[in-house]
Amino acid sequence: MRSLATQSKREREKADLRQQTRYRVEFPISCTGDCVTTGTVYNLGLGGCKIMGAAHVAVDIGAILKLELHPPKFAPIHVHAATIRWTMEDDFGVDFLGMQESERDRLVQLIEQLAEES
Repeated sequence: MRSLATQSKREREKADLRQQTRYRVEFPISCTGDCVTTGTVYNLGLGGCKIMGAAHVAVDIGAILKLELHPPKFAPIHVHAATIRWTMEDDFGVDFLGMQESERDRLVQLIEQLAEES
């Protein structure tokens, strides 16, 4: 994460709104629902993630997606409902709205592992 001195005002505002810590990652993701695409997760928290689409696909703020995250050394993690909160070129941010308890538990395990490594 960049220091406050080098962060843009928009980055600081987004960070202030975020309630969970996000961790830098880089692994594949598949999205279906209101938009169908694949891409790469570049940061991840319990409440959501940033995705860079593999190809330019029009995504709308508020669109509802199903996500399949593919972290290394973990079975895919399924998020049954996520919403797009922001878009910028090929990047977009999603908030996780709903997932089965077993999927949430595996996401927590992944986040705990990321916290230990950072």
